[in-house]
This record gives sequence, structure tokens and C-alpha cells, in this order.
Amino acid sequence: MRRTPQDKNAPKKPPTAFMLFMRQRRLQSEHVASLSFGERNRAVGAEWGALTSEEKAVFFDQAKEEREKYNRLLAEYKKSDAYKAWLASTENTETKGKKANGKSGKPSVSSDVSGAIQPDCKVPIFTHEFLEYNRLRETILRQLKKQAVQLEEETALLSKHVDNLVNAEARTKAQLQASEEQFATDEQLLRRLHKELVASLHEIAVPYASANSTAKSTEHITETSVESFLSQLELLHKSQMNTDVTNKAIQSLRAAISKKVLKLLTT
Repeated sequence: MRRTPQDKNAPKKPPTAFMLFMRQRRLQSEHVASLSFGERNRAVGAEWGALTSEEKAVFFDQAKEEREKYNRLLAEYKKSDAYKAWLASTENTETKGKKANGKSGKPSVSSDVSGAIQPDCKVPIFTHEFLEYNRLRETILRQLKKQAVQLEEETALLSKHVDNLVNAEARTKAQLQASEEQFATDEQLLRRLHKELVASLHEIAVPYASANSTAKSTEHITETSVESFLSQLELLHKSQMNTDVTNKAIQSLRAAISKKVLKLLTT
């Protein structure tokens, strides 16, 4: 299968996001630029893997713009006379190459049949056009091999990055699940503690001043008002007001603990 010769006038293929990052690092760091190809790929690949999604998005956006620009330029170029001339030249070169192959093949077949060639008969094995076509094909082949090696190395690096991202995602999901389970356990323990406190302090009436009235009211503990009830009780204890209420609350808590009504505070 023949490969089409590369069109030197065609727009240059756009770089990938990783290649853009590589280019930036080579410009920013003399150390990176001085490394060999393999060492530079490994070093920059590690830096690329350490970037956040937001930091990588900048390069992905640039690569997308480059691809769109390349597609526009390529579409315009295919309408130009230069592209038509290159296409015609390529077809002409391939046609001449086929003819040269046909001419070079005839003498060998003839020699097989006849067993000899006349001494004064000079057969051109390769024409000039055929040699030029072969040289062009070898140049293209070397370029393609070089590109293939670069793509393989880049693919290996990207595959490693993908594996790292997959592992990081799995770890994050596991941590999230563990956190959710711990939160559910803590919430269950908190509800249980509220129930035990309500059972222990349900007879205590804590006085408090209403915001809408100067008259004082009292508050009994419920499962939905545990925190406000304990806060009010703490204020009374610190201010040493209504010591009878705070003393009664302390006695109730001690009694609940001794009777194991209030279990969580003793575990």
C-alpha cells in the first residue's frame, strides 16, 4: 500500500493539550529544555499528572482552539490552487512510479524466459522519476516512524495519567463513602443522646426571659430543643442564678447515670 507524500504547504497539524504544556515547560525551564527526549517526557509527564483539572482545562481549551483553527485553515487550503497542484503532482508521481516499476520488471522476466540478455543491450533498471519517488517515500517513512515513536511515548504517559486518575477517583469515592457512613453513625448516636437527655431532664424547668415580653417563662427539654435547653442551663450555672434549678439538673443527671438511663456519657 502506497502512502501519500506529505504536503509541505498544508497547515501544520495542531498540538495536543499535553504537547502545549510540554512546549510551555521547555520555554519556562532551561533544565527541562536541556533534558533528553525520554527524560523530558517523564519529568513533564509527572508534572502534568500533578496538575488539577482546572489547570489542565487551560491547555485543553487551547488545544481545542488550535484544532478549530487547523480545520478552518485546512478547509481553506483544500480550495486553493496550491493544494490542487500538489494533488496533481502526487498523482503524477505515483503514475510514473508505477510505470517505472513496470519497465524495471520486464527485463528480469525476459531474462528468465530467454536465459540471457544481449551484451550490447542497456536496460535502465530505475528511471530518475522512480528514484526521486523512492527517496521521497523513504523520507516520509522516517518522519512517520519518528511521529509513531513520539505518539507511543505520549500515549504511554497519558495512559499512566489515566490510571492515576482512576485510582484517585476510586480512593475519593471510598473516602466519601466512609465519611457518609461515619456521619450516619454520629447522627444516630446524637439522636440517641438527645433521647437519653430528655428522659433524664424532663422534670427540669429552666426559666428564661421572652424576647417579646418582660415576663419570665420556663422551658422543658424536648428532642428538638436539647441544644437551646442545655445552653440556657449553662448560662444559669455560670451566673449562679437559680441554683436550685442547676443543682436539680446535676442530681438528675447523676441519678440517670447511676440507673443507666443515660448510657452514652458513661461509655
